[in-house]
Amino acid sequence: MEELIDEFKKMKYHQKLLLTIALDKDSEQYTFFHFILNNDQSEKDSKVIFEILHALEDIKEGTYKKGKYEAVITSLLGDNPSVSMDIFEKALLHVNIGVNPIYLIKSLRNQYLQVDLCNYLLEQ
Repeated sequence: MEELIDEFKKMKYHQKLLLTIALDKDSEQYTFFHFILNNDQSEKDSKVIFEILHALEDIKEGTYKKGKYEAVITSLLGDNPSVSMDIFEKALLHVNIGVNPIYLIKSLRNQYLQVDLCNYLLEQ
């Protein structure tokens, strides 16, 4: 039953993304939304992706604090975390999001989300 509820929530989330894309004159700008739809990701998955990105951004900026993020992300990053595409990919797999990290980063950047971090990760 819970699986059915999760699937319904995902469908509602996808509907919201599709409406956003369809109602905008420049629908090509929504590359991250396309990524979410193409990879059948949930809203929860989107939030976890951003949680990982925010943790990596804080590490990059030197403002990372262990208790600020979900325990699963904190445990993965450890005491002396670094910022790299490899770490990003491991973090995604650690939270059961098995997607192409380069495609994900490019879709975020092309939708103007976390652009500086995305460029940094792609340069690695």
